Amino acid sequence: DELDVQSGNEAQVSFALATEGGIATRAISDGKSADKLVYAVYKLDANGTPVLQNVVGSNENGQFVKTDFKSGDNVSITLAKGQTYQVAFWAQDGDCSAYTTTDLQNVAVDYANAANNAEVRDAFFKTVKFTVAGNKTIDVVLKRPFAQINVGVYESDWDAAVASGITIKDSKVVINNAATSINLLTGAVDGSTEVTYDLSAIPNETLEVETD
Repeated sequence: DELDVQSGNEAQVSFALATEGGIATRAISDGKSADKLVYAVYKLDANGTPVLQNVVGSNENGQFVKTDFKSGDNVSITLAKGQTYQVAFWAQDGDCSAYTTTDLQNVAVDYANAANNAEVRDAFFKTVKFTVAGNKTIDVVLKRPFAQINVGVYESDWDAAVASGITIKDSKVVINNAATSINLLTGAVDGSTEVTYDLSAIPNETLEVETD
């Protein structure tokens, strides 16, 4: 492989990775819990179909796994010039077992023991498509595949509830038709299930929204 690089048949492609953070991302979480990165390389064949590549350094699933990931990290891979590739990225908390990522075209989501306000389930993904002409760096911003549902009340209603003796400490919600898998290359989701997020403490963070 080093000889191929020296001969000019291959090039090094680097990715500058960042995760969404802040209010614009639909979530209170700052995304810093995502410390595990999984990514894989797919080459587009003559029909434009992505084919998983066993790039040097990848594991038995053709994937790279980084367990000390943080937003701002760079990763690099060596690829053949003149070829068009897709690279799929997935980042999550390494302590979270809710996702099966052995196939990035079919990342499975397990809602068992679902709990409200569990930042450990925060996750991010992005797929980039490019043709290799020479060494290059690509900026990649990973975004959340999941929506966050924020339930709130006007402060006057909250104060009235407290004044009447009602103290709200926990929240619970039932979601219908939640997808059970996502294809990171296309963003398409599949499957359907009902999810009950059991009672859990309301977070202390402040979430500001524009009421208009």
